[in-house]
Amino acid sequence: MSKQFTFEAIGTHFWIEIFDELSDEELDMTKRRIELLCSDFNAKYSRFRPDSQISILNRDRVLSNPSTEYRAMLTYGKELYLRTHATFNILTGHILEARGYDAHYSFTAKADLESLPMCNPLTDLTITESEITLTCGNVDNGGYGKGWLIDLVVQDLLTHKIKYFLVNGGGDMYATSEHEKPITIYLEHPTEAGKYLIETNLHNQGFAASSPFKRQWSDEGVEYTHIVSDKEVLPLGAFTKAATATDADAFATACGLLSEAELLALSEQENISFARFNPQTNELWQTANFS
Repeated sequence: MSKQFTFEAIGTHFWIEIFDELSDEELDMTKRRIELLCSDFNAKYSRFRPDSQISILNRDRVLSNPSTEYRAMLTYGKELYLRTHATFNILTGHILEARGYDAHYSFTAKADLESLPMCNPLTDLTITESEITLTCGNVDNGGYGKGWLIDLVVQDLLTHKIKYFLVNGGGDMYATSEHEKPITIYLEHPTEAGKYLIETNLHNQGFAASSPFKRQWSDEGVEYTHIVSDKEVLPLGAFTKAATATDADAFATACGLLSEAELLALSEQENISFARFNPQTNELWQTANFS
């Protein structure tokens, strides 16, 4: 029989199910260790904490002696810009804050919102071993930070000889298997809570969902979402499966911005599977490798 534990981290609910044989003491130790890992991650990388590495970089425009991990996170973010054909951009934090998605969750748009630039992470973000410099915009790692943390939890479990598990962080997931049996999950309807579309299996895979419906707000008659792009944000529920939770998290955002033809090419190029659902037409589209 599996064992489970839950906790709150990075503003969402984590649920972990373990299929290995563990004593109650081992389970408790695992829970406390992972809670500490998540708390440390939030302290270092949340843009809502003034002392985090990302906040220091956004405020001072330079971060001296960055951690190896944060250099890796930002390098990954820069690479996403190329991998998604300039669709995924980590230099949109200033626009999110201007829309009102700030540390105080004010959800009140600033007057100069329309004048804010779309910056280029390839030229405006420089990463070296000794420092990181920023010349335009603010960094936001929210588009893949949760997936990155889930992958850290996965590595912790595997390092401690826990082989069979499911990690669910607010709907984004990574599953190994239940003793080599794939784990079945259900795609949630993007606008109707508690309603599910189809089921799919995970086997040593990450999964993520994204839509503009989950985090949207209105200010003076203007609708805003947490997705920032110079491309049209489609009113769809987007779902991805990938080799890591980080890739699944990041490419779920791209899934709601690209055409079906672009997604088919990207699926073959990246070996990532896509599905998306239009709640206005009740149409579900998916790549052949999404099963």
